[in-house]
Amino acid sequence: MKTVNGVKKTDGLITIKIKIFDLEEEMDIYIVENEDFDDFIIGLDIIKKFKLTQNEDLQIEQKTTNIQDRTSKTNINEENNRKIFTINFNEHIETEEFVSTIDHLDEKKKNEIEKIIKEYKTIFAKDKYDVGSVKDYEAHIDLLVNTYCSKRPYRCTIEDKLEIEEQISMLLKNNLIEESYSPFAAPVTLAFKRGENRKSRLCVDFRELNKIIIPQAQPFPLIDDLIIKTRNCKFFTTLDINSAFWAIPLRVEDRSKTGFVTQDGHFQWTCLPFGLKTSPAIFQRILSNILRKHYLTGYSVNYIDDILIYSSTFEEHIRHIRNVLEAIIKEGFRLKFKKCTFASDSVKYLGHIIQNNSVRPLKDNLISIKHFPTPKTQKNIRQFLGKINFYHEYIPRSAIILDPLHNLLRKNEKFIWSEKCEESFNKIKKYLCSQPVLEIFDKDLPIKIFTDASLEGVGAILKQTQLDGKDKPVAYFSKKLNESQKRKKAIYLECFAMKEAVKYWQHWLIGKQFTIYSDHKPLENMNIKCRTDEELGDLTYYLSQYDFTVKYIPGKENVEADCLSRNPVLESEENKEDLLKIVNLIQINDIVKDQEKNETIKEKKQNLIHKNEIYYKKIKKHEKIILSEEFSKKLIKKVHEDLCHIGIRQLQKKISPIYTAKNLTKNIINICKTCEICIKNKSRCQGKFGLMSQLGPATKPFEIMSMDTIGGFGGSRSTKKYLHLLVDHYTRYAFIVTSKTQNASDFIKLTKKVLETDEIGIILTDQYPGINSKEFKQYLQENNIKLIFTAVNTPFSNGLNERLNQTIVNKIRCKINEKNNKRTWTTVARECIQKYNETEHSVTGFAPKYLLDGTNVSILPNEIKTIEKEEKWIADKRLALENTIKSHKYNKKIFDKNRKMQELDIGDSVYVENGNRLNRKKLDELKIGPFKIVEKISKSIYRIDNGNRKPESTLFHITKLQPVTTEAEEDEVEENRHQYSI
Repeated sequence: MKTVNGVKKTDGLITIKIKIFDLEEEMDIYIVENEDFDDFIIGLDIIKKFKLTQNEDLQIEQKTTNIQDRTSKTNINEENNRKIFTINFNEHIETEEFVSTIDHLDEKKKNEIEKIIKEYKTIFAKDKYDVGSVKDYEAHIDLLVNTYCSKRPYRCTIEDKLEIEEQISMLLKNNLIEESYSPFAAPVTLAFKRGENRKSRLCVDFRELNKIIIPQAQPFPLIDDLIIKTRNCKFFTTLDINSAFWAIPLRVEDRSKTGFVTQDGHFQWTCLPFGLKTSPAIFQRILSNILRKHYLTGYSVNYIDDILIYSSTFEEHIRHIRNVLEAIIKEGFRLKFKKCTFASDSVKYLGHIIQNNSVRPLKDNLISIKHFPTPKTQKNIRQFLGKINFYHEYIPRSAIILDPLHNLLRKNEKFIWSEKCEESFNKIKKYLCSQPVLEIFDKDLPIKIFTDASLEGVGAILKQTQLDGKDKPVAYFSKKLNESQKRKKAIYLECFAMKEAVKYWQHWLIGKQFTIYSDHKPLENMNIKCRTDEELGDLTYYLSQYDFTVKYIPGKENVEADCLSRNPVLESEENKEDLLKIVNLIQINDIVKDQEKNETIKEKKQNLIHKNEIYYKKIKKHEKIILSEEFSKKLIKKVHEDLCHIGIRQLQKKISPIYTAKNLTKNIINICKTCEICIKNKSRCQGKFGLMSQLGPATKPFEIMSMDTIGGFGGSRSTKKYLHLLVDHYTRYAFIVTSKTQNASDFIKLTKKVLETDEIGIILTDQYPGINSKEFKQYLQENNIKLIFTAVNTPFSNGLNERLNQTIVNKIRCKINEKNNKRTWTTVARECIQKYNETEHSVTGFAPKYLLDGTNVSILPNEIKTIEKEEKWIADKRLALENTIKSHKYNKKIFDKNRKMQELDIGDSVYVENGNRLNRKKLDELKIGPFKIVEKISKSIYRIDNGNRKPESTLFHITKLQPVTTEAEEDEVEENRHQYSI
């Protein structure tokens, strides 16, 4: 780019948000570093984008149109007092929707909150499709097996079909989905949306895909930790990310896995979809990382897409809100205004109501017992006593306390509910809601949920197996059915009981593995293959996101849940708050299924240990779970990836103490060494290839020379910025030129300094644009000088120059910073290079000037200097060459010590370093590829087919290459020492 003031080069391109008058847009802006250039130049693109014009008075105006197409002009000269039209960036959002409920605040505080809302109103989404796009993050979907899932589209009514088509068109319009040719095909359906009669939420049924997705473990915030953080806080703000998952871009190679079908088309997601079991964990990790990145974790926390901000004072809270909103804008999210609350004195979060130093549960887990209806018939009493029978051992004098109730069950006894009955009934309920019958929930203990449904309602009890092996109740739940639900078939009601119980205790169950016990046999395997029953499909779709197994239990053993379902407490409309988004983990019955297919286990069962439905083998006093080799590979890969690609030793320590399998150690090594993600991204995961080689050695002056450039010398009493060096490999004599640029003319000028006295054989150099120019190459060709470029990103190939650069810069720095030094750096540089040429070199043992022309600059007085004979000078040059060779051999020994020779051939696939590390972002891949080798220049230099047009940019040093290794090749290298045997 060339501007009017002569600037020819830019330092990069940046996208920033610009506001001119009333319009605000993101634009691409070129950055220019120049002391004399501090302007902002507006181009034609900006003039058009911001509707700018210039009137007859040379004043800049902006033309904008309101909803009624009225035109308003805004003038740069405010004294003209023209009417300014304020643009609503979300024009379809009504103004009253920007009014938040803040009646608890005084007028001054209200004004502050309203000011923030208006200032940041562009962050609020226009509709559910206005999701923005998060920068620097993308979601991955990894599968347990290399297969695909495909189902036919579900049948639907004409009205539903039209609704699906409308939503699909909106998703396409907003680039959230794209047309697909994927083998994956999940069906879609419309789910009931609370508060509306019609079905309006499009859902993709990813149940089959979820079965083969590798889960992603991610910690979620705990209420106990939040209680400590919010201590002494009086102000709380909650922010809700709009259509949260859609804001996360999906990795291109994983998009096909999200393929779904309607009756009219085949599509796939470009962003993270809802319904995947890994979506909540991915979003939780990304948003929590963003809060940490912007240093917001001291006063904010996120639970998936809900952000909570907490502060002690109002002034502090305003600052905290601004900081979080700024981070959200920078990262590309949008907020759903209707679900945001500002500066409240209490807030609902993680199933609790949080206030100043007060936290109470949102739900009463004991309400089903506390409000258990007073028995009105003998049947009611039998139901209640049947539940009590489980806990007689924990209730002291239970027979005496329950005697009034037992009397009502005697034959011919008239049913009269007396005061003694009421007293007995209340006393037993109190025991059921306290220890030793009731236990406090422990996140580390196994979770069991017993559910049941009747024509009156649904009931459930959550139990945990205590350390003594006994199951104790933790919470109770029951809920009445409405009239329409009472007419449903049994399988729906039993499944509805499971869903309602899980939803009621969702804050305990998220991310946990648990077991549901039901007396309805068809639900044991959740074997619902299609959605012939739409409502039943909705239930199973929700439940599929949790990690649980269903086990059948006979009705006579499920008395407690049966009692609660027949005496429900909560009304059918209660418990209607939003469902949490769930993350699922791996299931242990995969191990059981694997062992059922293991023929070796079947043959030698008598030598194995069998407990908890799993076979173990005792190895050196340790009981290890037996896995097949195929399943162990899947487990190794999963653990390797879930634990952020841990190395071989860590993986062995994680798996070997628990599991045993054929070739377990060898497979751990193979999977770690052949993992493409590790090869591309780890800085220390492979052995180093390539031994030290040498160009030369040079046997006479100017036979081989090296050229290089040092920048960054701006200032220091000179406008020149660059120091160009040309050094002779034989004598180590250096020539320099200082300049403002790195053009071909500068390097020609430097080369001429040598050609004035002698000829040059070879010049070795890095790939600078000026050196790689046609002009410089033509000049060298005219003077019969061969030009050799170093391979891509291998400055050590020009090591002589690199070491000299450090030496010269150190000398210049020392001289410049001496006291009373008022000389320019260019003058100092010429002096330093002269002194360098006159000083003995540490490798050759002689001064470069002496080896070049025999001149020995000594610190002896002239009166006692001796005249050097030519024979000695010739002998010293021979000695210098020997010293050079000796030094190279020593350096080669050190360099080669931890490296191995690697012979690569044409056609081999290799990964290459991803550019210069100084130009890479912190989280960019370290290696890219794989690419094919197309030419072998030498044992160290190879030409790679990396798509670059410049031939010099396709040359790579072997130290920058990583061969693609298959598991079969690794098997030849590493034999397993721990053979599997039973």
